[in-house]
Parts: sequence; C-alpha cells; structure tokens
Amino acid sequence: MAHKKHERKKELDRRRHRRKKAMKLRIKEAVAAKNA
Repeated sequence: MAHKKHERKKELDRRRHRRKKAMKLRIKEAVAAKNA
C-alpha cells in the first residue's frame, strides 16, 4: 500500500516538474517573440 502511494507521489512530482519546464519554455518563447 505504502509503495503504491510512493509511486503516485513520484508520478505527481514528475508531472509538476514537466509543467514547470513547459512554463519556462513558454516564457522564453514569449520573450523571444517580444524581442523579435
């Protein structure tokens, strides 16, 4: 049971990390578009 919970937490963390990365990329693109 605890193992399953841990796996779910790991998956959530991975998803959160991916979202953070995507946001950073989006901001970079927005800045590039503004400067262009």
